[in-house]
Formats: sequence, structure tokens, C-alpha cells
Amino acid sequence: MNDSNEIQLIQPSELAADTSLFTDYLSQLGLPIDNVIATTEERNLIATNLPSFLQSLAPEQLQEARYLSKFVGATAIGLFDAGLNYVWNEVVLNLRKKASIYGIDLFFDAAVGGSKRTSYRDEDDLPGLKDSVLLNTCLKLELLSEVVYRKIDHILTMRNELAASHPCVESIGAFELLGWLQTCVKDVINDAPSDSAIRIKAIIYNLRSHNSVFDQASVTSFVNGVQNLSTPHVHNLLITMFSMYVDPQSCQILRKNISLLSPSIWVCAESRVKYKIGARIEGYRTNLHNERLARGTEFLEIVDGLSFETLSTRIIQLSILNAELVEAHRGRDNFYNEPPVMEKILAYCKRSSDIPVEILPQLVKTVLACRIGRGLSYCKGVSQSGLPMYDKFFGMLDDDGIIHLVISLFDPGINSKLGYSKICREHLKAVLMISRNVAIGGRLIEVIDYLLADIENAHRASSQREFKELTRPLITWN
Repeated sequence: MNDSNEIQLIQPSELAADTSLFTDYLSQLGLPIDNVIATTEERNLIATNLPSFLQSLAPEQLQEARYLSKFVGATAIGLFDAGLNYVWNEVVLNLRKKASIYGIDLFFDAAVGGSKRTSYRDEDDLPGLKDSVLLNTCLKLELLSEVVYRKIDHILTMRNELAASHPCVESIGAFELLGWLQTCVKDVINDAPSDSAIRIKAIIYNLRSHNSVFDQASVTSFVNGVQNLSTPHVHNLLITMFSMYVDPQSCQILRKNISLLSPSIWVCAESRVKYKIGARIEGYRTNLHNERLARGTEFLEIVDGLSFETLSTRIIQLSILNAELVEAHRGRDNFYNEPPVMEKILAYCKRSSDIPVEILPQLVKTVLACRIGRGLSYCKGVSQSGLPMYDKFFGMLDDDGIIHLVISLFDPGINSKLGYSKICREHLKAVLMISRNVAIGGRLIEVIDYLLADIENAHRASSQREFKELTRPLITWN
């Protein structure tokens, strides 16, 4: 306000002072000036276009949006990478909040495998998950749609490559940054959890808190509701109910109610999830967890699933190793942590017949993710020690394995990388060439040739009518 207590309007352009003021100051201090602060023109673009976007948001969405205040400050100065970091941090906090709303036990069951699951118990453990794991799990549980996941996964890659969290030599454009801001705010931060996610949490809460046995009407209502749940929700609900059933701290009423409800979930689940439960029971047997072993066997009897309990050691071990390879690929120093795990996998797989059909789809997808890499420039994003082992794996696949390889191209996590990374597409071409040499079926060879003929658009093939007709005898598309 001025002396007359009148409000003085500030024009957006006034926030973007001439870049030379900052660069001259940095020069006086002996600091580098190139690729540090965005140009005056780029900052003016942000200052001019940002108000119209903010005005499209509801006032209550702006009142506590401190991350947006930091974004405005960072972009006015010209630190676009810092602005992106502020927005991304808010996205992560929002996804963690959605995980808590969905149900923290369900979320960790889907996010963490193997022996590390016991280390994740409540909301305070969510920061222990990598951002990529958080995103993938939100997609798996349908907290993010596939389209939004692809957008956010791309922003995560750009944040890691270009933002202030990592050293880089590239820059971010004004309109590019505004687009990422709009996606993060409207598609994630201001998006409410779905009704399905809230319903799943309510089911688990009612199971835990109910102090009497469900009557037949309640059981029937539950069975009818399960039939309307999506497959990911069914899988995670089944795994969580199994975990509660075998927990030594669970009471008799809880186990009784689970015994009434679990058969209806079991029949809706895919075999791979049932084998996963069987692998857990085998783990109880190996580690002499006798009470959990007894409860787990009892659970399989209730759902008529004892045939899934007697898994071979190879299936169990490859399931464990597959989870370890996923963790190694997503974690730090993946170039060094992937090869030892892959070496163990190859010790079990000398030929295609050594790979059990129960683990084949997951294993092919995991090895393909490692082989195409992350699209980074360093070593072209792939472990140089692991690369020959990945190629050896694909060289031993039979036609069934190659079909799963083709299907894996359209897995959201892999397809997203192929969509924006030329380096990943080059790696895919090398994998397809290996498969082309060992494939036997004439139709399958035609499928591979179709993908190789236009490798730049291979990740879009599943949306093309010609490709679907070509693959129809081999693949059942949804």
C-alpha cells in the first residue's frame, strides 16, 4: 500500500528482473553464470502465464499451497529446476497421503516384497520407499490412472535428470515447466482418492474392528461387492487378509470372519497371486515359523487352495530372486547390484524349460526392464556387467517366453520408458533381434518383424488394429 492506503498492483513482469542483474552479481563473486538462471524471456513467460493457471484453482486449494509460493519465488529468480523440485515434493507427500487413505498395510503388501516387508509398518515408514516404487504401487492399486502414471513417471525422470536434486547441464523451458506444474497440481495434488480405494480401506477396518461373527447377510453383501472390485484390488485384499489370518496376534473372531469372506476373494484372484501365498507358506516352513505355517496351511484348506502350497524350490527361489532384481534395478547403484542377482537367476535357468511357467511372465518383464535401462546417457542406462547376462536370458527363451516378452512391451512401467527414451528403444531393438534369431513360429516371427520395422513406434503397436489382428492367435488383448 502507498501513503493513501491504496493497494499497489504488482504486474507479473515485475517479478522477473533482468537476468543480467543476477549474472553480474554472480560474476563479482567469482561464481559460474552459465546454465544457472533462466533467461529474462523465459522467466517473463512464467510470470505472464502463471496467474491464469492459478486463477483456475479454487481459493481453498491455494490457501495452504506453500509449495506454489516457493514455486513462484524460484521461477521469478530463474531457478526453474528448484521450482520443479518444490512441486515434485508436494506430489510425493500427496501420494503418501493417498497410500494412508487406501490402507497402509494394503499399500505395503503391494509395494514391498520378501523379508523386508516386516520393516514397513505405518505411515512413518512411507519415506523409506523410492519415488519410483511409490508411483508403481499407486498405479498397481489404481490410485493413479495409467495415463496419469505415464505423465508423472515422465516428470519424475525429468526431475531426476534436470532438477536441483541432481547435477546436470540441461535446462528447463518455461512452457515445459508450466505443463508439468499443471499435470502435478490437477491430476495428482488436487485429485481426491477414488471411491474404490476408500471402500478397500473400509473393508479392512471393519474386519479388524468387528467384535462378532458376520451374519449370512453381511457375508452375501461382501461377496457381491468383491465381484465388482478390479483385479489389483482383489489381489491386495487377498494378500492382506492372508497376512492377518496368519498373524499370531490376530484373535479368533477375526480369523473366523476371514474364513467366511476369503473363499469369495480367492476365486476372483489370478494364479500368480495364489502361488505368491504358497511361496510365503513355504518360507514359514523353511524358517521354522511353525504357528504361521499351521495358520497358512489352514487358510489354504479354507479356500480350497492346497494345490498352490506345494511349489517347487525353483519356483520359490526364482520368485525371491525376481523380487530382488526388481529392488536392485529400482535402487541406488543398480549397475553394480543387478549383476549378482542376475547371475543367480541364470544358475537356475540353463534352458527355456528350466523357467517355470508360474514365474515366466514376471521374470521376463523384470529382465526386460533391466535390459532396456532407464534411458540415461551414462553407459546408455544399462549395467555393462549385466548386459551380456540379460542377452543370454533372452537368447534361451522359447516361443512362449518370447510372446511374454512382446506382452511386456506394453506394461506401463516399460512402455513409459520406451515412449520417451530413444536409448531405451535402441535396447529394445537389440532384444528383438536376439528373439528373432531363436523364434520358431512363423506368426511370431512376423510379429517381431512388425515391431522391428518401426521400432520408434513399437511401444504404440498395441493400439494399432493391424498389430492386434496379427497377434490375435498368440495374445489375448483386453
